[in-house]
Amino acid sequence: MRREYKELEKIDSWTLIYGRRKVGKSFLVRKYVKSDIYFIITRDLQAYYLDGSFKRLDEAFSHAIKYLNNDKVVVIDEFQRMPEKYWDGLAGAHPKGRLILVGSSFRISRQVLDKKSPLLGLVLPFKIDIIKYSDTLSQVKDPLLSMIYRDPWTINFVRGIDDLRDKAYQLFTVTKALIGEIFEEEERQLTNLYEAVLLSLAEGEWNTSTISGVLTSRGFNVTPSTISSYLETLVNMGLVEKLPIYGEKRRARWYYKITSPIISLMFYAEAKYNVSFTQDVGELPLGREIQFSIGELLAEKYNATFAYSPYEDIDVVLLKKNRPIIGYEVKIGEFSRADAERAIERIRSAGIPKAGLISLKERPNFNADEELGPEELINYAEEVFKRNVSELIY
Repeated sequence: MRREYKELEKIDSWTLIYGRRKVGKSFLVRKYVKSDIYFIITRDLQAYYLDGSFKRLDEAFSHAIKYLNNDKVVVIDEFQRMPEKYWDGLAGAHPKGRLILVGSSFRISRQVLDKKSPLLGLVLPFKIDIIKYSDTLSQVKDPLLSMIYRDPWTINFVRGIDDLRDKAYQLFTVTKALIGEIFEEEERQLTNLYEAVLLSLAEGEWNTSTISGVLTSRGFNVTPSTISSYLETLVNMGLVEKLPIYGEKRRARWYYKITSPIISLMFYAEAKYNVSFTQDVGELPLGREIQFSIGELLAEKYNATFAYSPYEDIDVVLLKKNRPIIGYEVKIGEFSRADAERAIERIRSAGIPKAGLISLKERPNFNADEELGPEELINYAEEVFKRNVSELIY
């Protein structure tokens, strides 16, 4: 269960639900939106109905208009495939009935909300991304598995964290195909350069100058401004997110990272171990990935902004009104006293008033301002999930 279910149950207007592929949009709509007619637009522009039947698209369009005129609820899935010649007809039925459009791209939201679109002002956008960490952790109760399950398609393939290594070749094959499909839906081509940028991000590179230098050494003709443009495109596609950077030493404003933990880990497996050829991997950067999910959780818990401090090497920094309130060191294993003292000193010397320690093994006990183990993280996640759902109810 994820927090969006309450919002979907309460939808009472024409709505465009959008987001990248395989984040659970169709599942949520089928489960929580009570529709009178639901069809999916196929790649060859037919309409597939949930009873297994197919209809010509023009026939399904007439079907949808008829239902809307009778104040029924109509869902059109994979709407990004519907030719725009049909959009005027849909707009003509407004405000009758309730039309739910589901699109597997960010491009469709820009098109529908474009000033020339006949649907502009008739539908409200509703973005669905990968699942919030607090939602998965509050139910799965395992900090690392909960991070992977933020991409719901992984639930059927990853039963334990060891599966990330044991099934790395298969999981990389799936994620590579998923990336290609996302590019296709955005009407872009997954070029070697885009793939190289994603592989660099997966290895932990984030600075445009550094990425540019690495790719230039590999034969690409790029500059930092070229890389910046590519990164912004990936952000607009939902594949990459940017976090604000905190610290006096900062020489850049944003830290770029792959949004999905599973995609980041599998692309790391390709970049580091060439898993598509060797079919074998070593250690994966689980510690790096989990700090970002935990940072998101803590930012929700304290109604703060999550920032990262790569120059000072501080895993999580929470900001309020652009001022730091607390910084955290995150470890998968236990803290030694020396680890704890170094982390606390590093955080406080960066001008952050409070220092926190987080271990996925057990709660630290070194007199930091906040000390969290797995149980405390789960409790925080349950609190955040319940709070968000209750706010949607009222």
